[in-house]
Amino acid sequence: MTLFALLLVPSEGGSVSWARLALVGIIAFFAGLGIYFGIRPPRGLEKWAQPHIILSSALLSLTFGLLLFLLRYLDPERLLPIYERLGPLLWYLLALTAQSIFFLLYIKNGLHPEAFKQRKQTYLSALVVFSALFFLFILVSLTRLGITPDPAYWGEPGVALLGWQFGLALLGGILVLLLSSSMKESILDIILPLSIYIVAVALWLSVPLDVLANGFYVTINPPTFQPFPYSDAGYYDRTAHSLLLGYSYQEGIPIRPLFIVYLALLHTLFGENYPAIIAGQTALLALIPVVFYFLGKKIHSRIAGTTTALFFIFRELTSLLITSNTRVTNSKSLLVELPTLFLLILSCYLVFRWLERREPKSAFIAGGMFGLLLFMRTQTVMILPFVLLVALLTFGWRNRSFYGQAALLVLGMAVTILPWLTRNYVQTGQFAFDSASQSKLLASQYAYSGNLDIQNYDFEGKGLAQVLIEFAVKDPGFVFGFIANHFLATEIHGVLALPLFKPYNGIFEPVNLYWVTWDGTLEWYNVALFLFYLLMIAFGIGKVWNRWRWIGLLPVAYNLGYALATALSRFSGWRYDYPADWVPYFYFGVGFAETAILVSTLFGGREVNSPKILNDHRNLTPMPVLFVLFALIGAIPWVAEKIPSPRYANRPPSSLIERVVSMPGAPTLTDLQVFLSRPESFMEIGQVLYPRYFPRNKGLESSNPWPVYEPRDFPRLGFLLMNEKFDFAIFPSKGIPEPFPHAADAIVVGCRREEYVDVRMIAFPDLDAILTSTPLTVPCSP
Repeated sequence: MTLFALLLVPSEGGSVSWARLALVGIIAFFAGLGIYFGIRPPRGLEKWAQPHIILSSALLSLTFGLLLFLLRYLDPERLLPIYERLGPLLWYLLALTAQSIFFLLYIKNGLHPEAFKQRKQTYLSALVVFSALFFLFILVSLTRLGITPDPAYWGEPGVALLGWQFGLALLGGILVLLLSSSMKESILDIILPLSIYIVAVALWLSVPLDVLANGFYVTINPPTFQPFPYSDAGYYDRTAHSLLLGYSYQEGIPIRPLFIVYLALLHTLFGENYPAIIAGQTALLALIPVVFYFLGKKIHSRIAGTTTALFFIFRELTSLLITSNTRVTNSKSLLVELPTLFLLILSCYLVFRWLERREPKSAFIAGGMFGLLLFMRTQTVMILPFVLLVALLTFGWRNRSFYGQAALLVLGMAVTILPWLTRNYVQTGQFAFDSASQSKLLASQYAYSGNLDIQNYDFEGKGLAQVLIEFAVKDPGFVFGFIANHFLATEIHGVLALPLFKPYNGIFEPVNLYWVTWDGTLEWYNVALFLFYLLMIAFGIGKVWNRWRWIGLLPVAYNLGYALATALSRFSGWRYDYPADWVPYFYFGVGFAETAILVSTLFGGREVNSPKILNDHRNLTPMPVLFVLFALIGAIPWVAEKIPSPRYANRPPSSLIERVVSMPGAPTLTDLQVFLSRPESFMEIGQVLYPRYFPRNKGLESSNPWPVYEPRDFPRLGFLLMNEKFDFAIFPSKGIPEPFPHAADAIVVGCRREEYVDVRMIAFPDLDAILTSTPLTVPCSP
């Protein structure tokens, strides 16, 4: 077949070249050698079945595979002709060296079919799981649930792994399998998590900030050319600035208070240097794959932990590379999804640790971490019933210790969130956890039209629960339909994080964003691949069930709870799925690791699953210390707003006028007083945030643009002015005004418009500089 493939390559000039004949000769030589040894088997094969020869075969196999990949995708325009000619030979050598590995292992260690028999229960469990998954696959195919867009909201699947990244992650798992047989476990337990962290930081920081130039949540614009946050990220960051200025959260109950405090801490450490802030966030979020490693190691093996960690690292790398091509959430954008994922998987690890040890203090710690998770995403509370169900099935309903330890779990959560609930009661008179805007957002989804229009939504005197129940009772089929649709979409999107067979144009070519335009259909070969993924996921679940029973299904419980929470809110897709869409590829990693171990033991290798922890381990930290610790952590968002003093307190208008007229280039005192005497005039001092300059008819495109950044028919510089509130402000200018620093104190004089302040003059007291767009003698209204 290799010879035929080589001969079918078109020839230049109509004749076969000498190089082609040489390749044919090489292939014919290996083919003849194989036929000869097939007729007359050589003696003394045992001397070839040495570890160094087997290792050399493996390295040669990897080398041939790498050569094939580079020749095809490094520079297709220049190297594709070489690939077409060398490809058949390299594919043949790749197959030959891969076969040699297994053949030499067979000669050295023999074959051990008992490895299959030992996993009989795993196969049966996997068969049950795969049958359930296949049933859902057929259900989706017939009903189109999970792939039919919902007019209220429908998001595309999240970022998918690329094929070469998927292959490297699997090779990383195989490398750990090889290292496990030659290195001490204590050394591996140091090297592997440290290596995973270093790889994550190095790869993510290697992506230049230029990728943010046209991002959805971060953009780079003159005059500062800093990667300022925008949209949701801008909300979190501007609220963090308000906190640092001593003006609390700008609203009664903010969204994601712990994340806002986290951003305020980053600004305290790195000031307004956004590249440094992003680097600091990257260093923190690089711990996520490390937690993946420890969870995978605990549930199955170091192989599973490493493979899953690499899946996450490479997926995040792709997310960074495509920031300016589509909407993504990643480590360079100041969004809540990755920190939520961090706390969620850490919570999963701590709950698993509790159920493994069945120790009261571990239950309290797990509950405390669950409370912190609520600060990031309130809807994660839907995970709690699934966690308690797994705990009940693990302990047994007759086991009294379950009820005591489950109570400690809930107590740990309550202790953590109680300070924030108390703060909100003091502020609003209600024990509310989240902003009222979130209730409006959810209520607007339970309607046939006007979804997500929270500005015009009216509760009509009803509570959120009453609105939801009344609509569900009115049309239960409709409500069940969109819940099932979004729930299944979240699960499908999780599997689609694994790569499909799609065109790949080259290493240095733009990434093929096939998932963004996915219409719910798959080609026959991708259907086969999808079913293979389901089979490997089922094998992974079957293995952890056989080993851990209900505890091994804890990641499934987190996934189901989170998917249900987003479905009840009528959301699914990309960033909304992100905190829980790792579960399918996590179990795929477990299934792959078990397959690798099975093949290893079939050829004489040893089992490398991580051992279980005995139940007699105890947490030595006294319970009162844990109680106080989580209460203090939960109180941080409340305490943080009390620390800074208001920055612009005791600044009456007269003092601002006096400061402005004392500066070079200032208007006369009379002109300023006359202008400010008009009712539509505006003068305030505050902090300038996110100055962005746009030429005529240019701006930031989004579904809900900030008024100062949306395209307008005149050139201008837009910014936010932050003090005890915030105002959008526009400084009209034909050129980029200088100086116009970010985060500088400024006195703004202008005209109040419907959506923004039309800036006539801005003074920077610390720079002793004044910029004027229009003389103050010109009135605000003609």
